[in-house]
Amino acid sequence: MRRNRCYSVLILLVLLCGGSAFASVSLPDIPGYTAGVLRNTPLSAPSGDFGVWLSKTYRSPGGRILEATLMSGPGAGPLVAGAEGSKTDDRPLGFGATYEVFSLDGKTAVYETIPSVGQSLAVAVDTNSTLTLESASLGRKELEEAALHLIRPTFRTDDT
Repeated sequence: MRRNRCYSVLILLVLLCGGSAFASVSLPDIPGYTAGVLRNTPLSAPSGDFGVWLSKTYRSPGGRILEATLMSGPGAGPLVAGAEGSKTDDRPLGFGATYEVFSLDGKTAVYETIPSVGQSLAVAVDTNSTLTLESASLGRKELEEAALHLIRPTFRTDDT
């Protein structure tokens, strides 16, 4: 009975605080890029509100595309990655993808390259928020610069 009460309190807190907490999450514009429309998908279920899934397409001045996705809230869960400094690939059964885990602005990040598809960068913004950037034409440096711009103001509220 005590355990059920704890779950009820937790769900109630998510419902009461969740809306305002997730409302401050955003994908701001990136200087030098043209931003598309922000797509906002609530992560909700009959049992409650579990966060938000945001996505936006950015275009560089040369027309190169950057897809950004931000999943935030208890339903998104944490970014699961290997130890910082680890590098691996998906051989012998994969498509030649390589992965590297490192720290970006003090946050766990995973850089992935798939030769036939492109690059992606996933960054653990906080415990239950992950930013993912994907591009077939932008390099690692450009993905990291875009991520830094996006993660620094992402969780600011109007009071900050």
